[in-house]
Amino acid sequence: MRRNIYIRLLLSIVGITVLVMAVQLVMLLFSTRMAERSWKQHVFDGYVETLSSEFRGSSAITFADLLYTLVDSAPDRVSGLLVRDEKGDVSISIGSSSRGDFIPQPYERGRLFDVYSSSTVAFPNAFSISVNTTEDFDEREIAVPEYCINLTSHAFGGTLFVDDIRIEKSGLEGTMRVKIPDVIKNNDIAGSILLYNNGVVYGYLDIIVFDIDVYGPTEMLIRDFSSKVLFFLPIAVLISLVAGYFISKRNTGMIREIRRALKELALGNYKVRVDKKLIAFDEFSMIADSIEQLGCDLERHRKSRKEWLRNISHDLNTPVTSMNILLSGAEDGVFPLNSELVKAVKKENDILSERIASVAYYSNLISSDKPMMLTRVPVVDLLSSSLEGRKRYSIKGDISEYEIQADYELAKRALKEIFDNAEEYGVPDEDVTISVRREDGFIAICVSNRGSLPRPMPSFFEPWARGDDSRHEGGSGLGLPIVHQIMEMHHGDVQIREDDGLVSVTLRFPE
Repeated sequence: MRRNIYIRLLLSIVGITVLVMAVQLVMLLFSTRMAERSWKQHVFDGYVETLSSEFRGSSAITFADLLYTLVDSAPDRVSGLLVRDEKGDVSISIGSSSRGDFIPQPYERGRLFDVYSSSTVAFPNAFSISVNTTEDFDEREIAVPEYCINLTSHAFGGTLFVDDIRIEKSGLEGTMRVKIPDVIKNNDIAGSILLYNNGVVYGYLDIIVFDIDVYGPTEMLIRDFSSKVLFFLPIAVLISLVAGYFISKRNTGMIREIRRALKELALGNYKVRVDKKLIAFDEFSMIADSIEQLGCDLERHRKSRKEWLRNISHDLNTPVTSMNILLSGAEDGVFPLNSELVKAVKKENDILSERIASVAYYSNLISSDKPMMLTRVPVVDLLSSSLEGRKRYSIKGDISEYEIQADYELAKRALKEIFDNAEEYGVPDEDVTISVRREDGFIAICVSNRGSLPRPMPSFFEPWARGDDSRHEGGSGLGLPIVHQIMEMHHGDVQIREDDGLVSVTLRFPE
């Protein structure tokens, strides 16, 4: 048993540790992917800002110089460029893909290639142009250019001169279908720039950025961080194993002590005590206190049940003994067999029948599954019926406006038991006072009389408790327990208290 508990607790701790580390790894991968997107957009925006600075105030430059500036301004984080003509077809490929794969040249080159192949253009050493050609192109959809370069140019002496350059947002949305080399993936292209010359589309420039895990410094940071996370994983598991051993060992001791106490309760030893030295956590301490309190309650209930059985046996036997004496006396000629004797026997029989009926009624209440007949019951009608034949009572205030949701017969029985107790144990010749009020969605019927409650206060609503253990009159002791059970069936409650010699019992019915 101890080993099983230990293993379960240990596996739980280790499982939580592994789960946390797995979630961290997933978050790391997710964060890396999100960072990659942000990284490429950041590089592209930086490239556009650099171009804006380079072209600011430029005029009367050749078109070849313009193209040179577009290439030369690319930072080292840009791995390559795709130059497309006005139709969208790739004219020339420069550099490599995001993963460093060399980009071959297309077989068919547009007219932009002639400009690039001009002797006036010298490409930077950062990029190289492949001499190998390929027909491996895929037709796919890519995002339309986010920026555009508006040119105003003129031709002079066979050379194209640029008079004005403006870089601005293109205002375009959606995608365009083009053919690009198959080594280039859609997410390799960080962004595109549209070239306008004198208001006419002249071509496109696609910017390819190194992946975040390929670009030198970033790759080093990611690999270093990932290696530390993976290195820490077995250490974390080892730490959790050691911590789990000590924690589960302590918890096992506490669980064994609580299990022992519960077993004592199951065997009927209600005076159980839990060794608090073995209880280290507040939660287990609360459980231990609850077990001890439960033991005290069970012990008290056991004593109360014995006392009630003794009392009810005496209460049931008293009228039987009285009837036996009367009948034996009549049989022996001691008492005359007349109407007085019959009345005396009938009185004792009625007492016996009433007590047996109370026990049977309470037993039926706690065991019956029969649904209640709930209706809207005016409180004034209920009180009138319950107070029929009683003289010592007074009603405070106007109660005609109040209604409750109740089973009429059960509610009437509850009030009858309360009135019987008030008249029997209250100060003689003083009226019982009745008042009605609203309380948080309930209708409270309060019955008050002069009297006193015993000290210490017994559990009035237990079927084996009596309100006054010193009295010697007969009775089943089920009056208030019957009331309590009826109120629980109505989802209401009953409260009893004493204030300056005034005993009040309050029944709260749902409104």
